[in-house]
Parts: sequence; structure tokens; C-alpha cells
Amino acid sequence: MAAVHRLPLAPASPQLRRDRAPQACRYWKSGNCTRKPCPFLHAGPAAPIVVKKRNNTWVNTSSKIASPSPTPTNATVPPVLLPPKRHAEQREQVPRPPKRGCRPQEQQQELGGGGGGAWCDGDGIRGIARLEGHSSAVTGVAVPEGSGTLFSGSMDGTMRAWDCGTGKCVHVTPVHEEGVGRLIAMGPWVLAGVRGAVKALHTGSGKELRLPAGATARITALLAEDDEHLFAGADDGAIYIWRLNGEHQRFDEVAALAGHDGRAVTSLAQGKGALFSGSADGGIRAWDLETYRCVCSFAGHASRVTALLCWDQFLLSSSDDGTVKVWRSKPGHGDGLDPELEVHYTHREEGQRQRVVGMDGTHDADKKPVLLVSRCDGFVRVYDLPSFKKRGQIRCHGEVTAMSLRTPGMVFTGDESGEVRVAKWTPAAEAEARSSR
Repeated sequence: MAAVHRLPLAPASPQLRRDRAPQACRYWKSGNCTRKPCPFLHAGPAAPIVVKKRNNTWVNTSSKIASPSPTPTNATVPPVLLPPKRHAEQREQVPRPPKRGCRPQEQQQELGGGGGGAWCDGDGIRGIARLEGHSSAVTGVAVPEGSGTLFSGSMDGTMRAWDCGTGKCVHVTPVHEEGVGRLIAMGPWVLAGVRGAVKALHTGSGKELRLPAGATARITALLAEDDEHLFAGADDGAIYIWRLNGEHQRFDEVAALAGHDGRAVTSLAQGKGALFSGSADGGIRAWDLETYRCVCSFAGHASRVTALLCWDQFLLSSSDDGTVKVWRSKPGHGDGLDPELEVHYTHREEGQRQRVVGMDGTHDADKKPVLLVSRCDGFVRVYDLPSFKKRGQIRCHGEVTAMSLRTPGMVFTGDESGEVRVAKWTPAAEAEARSSR
């Protein structure tokens, strides 16, 4: 469906009833009626329409977005650090040979010293580590619960395990000769999407499983928000659903959905009893998780949907068309799963032909909601919400092909060069102290 922007509505002609005098609309009198048509009378002087400033907190109560609460002192996942006796700022001052495919401007920025600020700068965020080892694009980064290890998957066909205390690669596992399409964590499980299946590794027991997902389809999207359901989208338009059986350490197949007309499923999001899926053709679908039926289908963007995110009553979508759209239910349609969505706000990335290749949300160290938007030029922009005010950026080697914010206080990115970068949120007071030194 076409995107509808919410504007003040003109007075509507009331449907008068013959059995009694029509009632005047009290919302019209106060200047706030937006119903069309309105069943009540629009008559008499109306107060001027006052546009109230929204106080959107944009906090998702139904997904596993990193909690705004402070990291507990007994957390099992320590901060990711550089190898001992080698501080991040010292490491960045060592010039490195320019990488292949870098434009001259990128090479100059990379070799300019300044520590984490050379590639990560902004209010409340700083770079702390760069992990090299993959020979092709990184497609997923995740820290399973209780493991103390960062896992990364790549199109080079391997999965690497990095020690969170030292930043060293401790293990390399061949996964699939055609590459790892996506990689995420679900509790203690690491899940890697490959052609025809999702491979699961339990980091505690070492148990390995293979979850079939079509004979030849390649997994292009993975989602595990509620620690119970696993969703996988494939390049043939299908969506596979499993339920975790924690007692027996297995995944039971629940359903296989088809509805994107053979176009690749590029992104998934879960919220308020619904699953949202984005497609390569720019379409977005909503699925009822009780009936597993598609209840809504509309053209969300002009080109590929690159990410979806559910926050409270909002659905955020990003696309190759260079925009991030904020969707919400139309007025008067209730709080439940509603197929009638409209664009509440559209953010367009500055610059010519700036494709948005990824997006994710979290809270910073001061519990403020933020959105990270990765662009095709290798920059990840950090924005405050709901204002979309820019507050920082992370510079990577080319397009960011993976991003994870699920570990409280941390930001992980993986790019097309095969490098993983680690940044950390810092409280405003600490950031001011560092800048004053």
C-alpha cells in the first residue's frame, strides 16, 4: 500500500440521524479530530489545531534489544579488549599497508593516528578493538550467553571464535563451502544460516544440530528475539520457524511460511504477537504468530528492505533507497496487530546515492535510546531517538555487512573486508573526562 503521511484533516460532513439531534464532536471543538469520516457533528467554532510535540521513548518491550539497565557486576561476558600490553590507542598509531579496494581518501583516514577516534568518534562511544582474520565479508557477529566468546561468521565459509578478554582468535571452524549467510546467538546457542539449513552449536555442551530449511534455498535472514522461537528467511521467499526445546536441547519445527512470491527474505523483526518480514523487492509483510497467516502486505520501500526493527508501537524499516521509515498503526485502529500502517516519519541519509545497508537499535550508557544506521560508504551513523540527531559514527573498511548490539554496552560490526570492529558505550561523564585530558 502507498505510504500515508498523517496530516490535519479537513472537516467532514456528518451523517445525520433522523431519530435524534446530532451530537457535536468534542474533539472537533478542541481542534484535535482526525477521524474521516467522523460520526459526530463538525459545527460551530473550532479551536485552532495545535500540533503537540510527541514524547516518544521508542523502547521495545517485546524484543531482546540491549537492556538500558546497567550491566550487572556478575555478568558472564567481559568487555572485549585488545591483547594484553597493547592499548587500543597505541595499536591505531602503527601504520598499516593500505587494503585493496580502498579509495585514496579511505586510506588516508585509516593511516591517520588518534586511537579509537581514528575510526570511531562521537558522544558516548569509543572504539576499543579491531579483529582481523576472515578473508571475506563478515555476515554475523554474536556473543552467546555465558560463553565469554565472540563468534563471527563469514562468506569465506568459516566461523571464528574470539576470546572476549584478549581479542585473540581461539578457534576457526569450517561451516560451509559456499559461506555463512547469517550468524546470530540465541541463549547459549550459536546459529549459522547456510544453504539448505541452519547449523546450531551449543557453546556449553558442544552439541551440534542441523535444522533443514529447504533443499537448495540459501538462508538470508535470521532472528531469535524471545529465546523461544527461531526464524529463518531464505532467498526463495520462504520463512522457517522452530521452537527451542531447552530440556532436550533441540529445535522443533513449527511452520514454513511462503508469501514473498519467490523474492528473497532480507530482514525479520518480531513484536506484539507479529512477525514482520522484508523482501528484496521492497515489500513488507506482517504474520500473525498464532495462526501463522499473513495479515498485511504492502510496498514499504522503492528497493530492497535491509533491516526491520520493532520498538513499542513503531515498526522501523531501512532500505537500499537510502531511507529509514518509521511506521505506526493508523489512528483509531487500536493497539493490536493492525494491517493499516502509515509512515509516521521518514529519515533520509545525506549524500548522493547513500544506500542504507543495515540498522539496529539499543540504549547507550546513559540509558538513552539510539539508532545505528550503516551506509554503503562504510560509515555507521549513530543517531539519538526520536530526534534522529547525529551524535557519532564508526568508520569501517567498506560496506558493513553485519552489526550486533545485543551485548549490553557493546557494539560489534563486521564489514566486507572481513574485519570485525568493537566499540563501547561510555557514560557522558566519562566521555567528558577523557576529552578534557
